[in-house]
Amino acid sequence: MGILTHTMVDMISLMPESLIWRFARRYIAGSTLSDGLAVATEMTKQGALTTLDVLGEDISQDREADQALMNYRTLIEALSERDLIRNISLKLSQFGLKLNPDLMESRIRSLVDLAKEHDCFVRIDMEDSSTTTRTLELYREMRRRYERVGTVIQACLKRSIDDIVTLQGEGVTNLRICKGIYIEDPAIAYRDYQEVRNNYMKLVRQMFDGGSFIGMATHDDWLIEQCLLEIRKRGLSADRYEFQMLLGVGEHLRKDLLQKGHRVRVYVPFGEAWKAYSLRRFRENPKIAWYVIKNLLNFV
Repeated sequence: MGILTHTMVDMISLMPESLIWRFARRYIAGSTLSDGLAVATEMTKQGALTTLDVLGEDISQDREADQALMNYRTLIEALSERDLIRNISLKLSQFGLKLNPDLMESRIRSLVDLAKEHDCFVRIDMEDSSTTTRTLELYREMRRRYERVGTVIQACLKRSIDDIVTLQGEGVTNLRICKGIYIEDPAIAYRDYQEVRNNYMKLVRQMFDGGSFIGMATHDDWLIEQCLLEIRKRGLSADRYEFQMLLGVGEHLRKDLLQKGHRVRVYVPFGEAWKAYSLRRFRENPKIAWYVIKNLLNFV
């Protein structure tokens, strides 16, 4: 991430929220639960699967973590009432990982127990490397409580292949593989673009070789083609894997994969913390940030 990108995003953050929303709404379902459910319903009509995420991470007060728990409980119950796909994603920092790990664990345990009552899949997202070990430990504990809990492995981390081998040895059969967006120390992470891609495919092959179900989270055309080659080479049926994409990103890829009979799951974020999430998306993609700047300047 260069200085120019930082500067562009800083400029965007100073704009009125009403202007930022003109561009953020492509990537965010909205600020309310109703918005999230509406977009999930539309994605389902288009043939895609969904996972819903109530935005918010790195909270600073316990009351925010308690509110996050309440929001997710309401989400699970709403998905059940509307008979929508029951699949959610969450981040441990939103539940107080960096404030009070014991309270965080209690909140997650409560949520997983509710998810079990409603047969809802829970994906525990991976954050920066300082949380990797704790996230995997908690994932293991929650999976013992409820089988339909998954987590995420990042291709940028050098430890990831060992983590997958270990998890597969423990009987884990469902992981999401992504590149990873956090800037990490070169001692523990791959920083070269193609190195991350190559490791991504190494992880995918290990997952397939171990008979696991895999969620391949990427908008990278090259990676998608490489994954499809592995799928064809192994003659895998469509119930052995799925592609996963962010709302508003790679829409042409999503439509093409769906037309060819592949499962695609769309990440549908919503909530009052939409601005922080949007600025992070802009930082990750300088092209989007530059596009936003050029168009915002037309409004002022």
